[in-house]
Amino acid sequence: MSDFEIKIINPSGFENWNTDIQNFDSYSFFHTLEWCQVLTSTYEYIPTYFCIIKNKKLSSVVPAMEINSKLTGKRLISLPFSDFCEPIFSSIDESETLKKSMLDYCRKHKLRYMEFRTSETRFPYETEYFRTDLRHLLEISADQQIIQKQFSENTKRNIKAAIKEGVNIKELNSVEGIKIFYELQCITRRKHGLPPQPKLFFDNIYRFIISKDKGQILIGYFKDKPVAALMFFTFGEKVIYKFGASLADSLPKGSNHFLMWEAIKKFNNAGYKEFDFGRTETNHDGLRRFKLGFGAEERIIYTSRFDVKKNSFLPVISKSTGSYNQIFKKLPLPILKLIGKTIYKHVG
Repeated sequence: MSDFEIKIINPSGFENWNTDIQNFDSYSFFHTLEWCQVLTSTYEYIPTYFCIIKNKKLSSVVPAMEINSKLTGKRLISLPFSDFCEPIFSSIDESETLKKSMLDYCRKHKLRYMEFRTSETRFPYETEYFRTDLRHLLEISADQQIIQKQFSENTKRNIKAAIKEGVNIKELNSVEGIKIFYELQCITRRKHGLPPQPKLFFDNIYRFIISKDKGQILIGYFKDKPVAALMFFTFGEKVIYKFGASLADSLPKGSNHFLMWEAIKKFNNAGYKEFDFGRTETNHDGLRRFKLGFGAEERIIYTSRFDVKKNSFLPVISKSTGSYNQIFKKLPLPILKLIGKTIYKHVG
């Protein structure tokens, strides 16, 4: 038997998947078995992780999900609802091998296109046809005083303001924490003119991630009322801020800055080294300033979409902005929840 194999696998059936992934510098939480389980259990996507295996260990990996939707068509996405997912290659030759394997798969299964969101490369091709978003990284292995020296004066003022206002923070990694977070998330999404992800999505995050000590929820309270919440995922030495929600109308000044700083301190104390603030769309200036205020390094995320049949690139347009935003802002929360439960499977 050859010690070199090209396989399309489901990480659930691969022994020591997470351990093998951590052997690569560009690993992230989105490469993990747990994230795969959340996506497949919530949306019934087909896990199609393209791998080269040598001596029973991963040598190269491109995580992907096959989406079959009667509304939006058939496609291969690396990966749905993920800020980014860097392809992992041990060599250029292996990169080319997996690229061909993915194209062959798409043609065989009549998938319209394949989509990638990368930060360190422009896989599958070095091209100018991509959409750009932003990513912000903060090194948190240093002493906390050194970390705080990188903060902008505005960030420092906001942290002090929240403390003065009496904002309290609790870590609530429980079913109750998920419930509180979800309700805040629904309100936040309506404010932005978007439906929330289905409750099942967050239930599965608890089931596969938080209950296994790989995710944390920090909730900010003001006068005993939850007013803000942040959700983080951890893997190896890395932390990513994945979701945030708040009651904008009753949020004391600096609450989100205070929550984020408490999270940074928490993960610093636990020995994590890299704090990822996640993806930011380039037109979200306020969110970008918020993240830069912590001294984070800014990088670019490239999203490309390749039409397999036409052998050409397709435009990638933001799904978070459009004329529908004003309509969604006016809808009752129960209706928005129903819309989210119905449509997200088709837009991944």
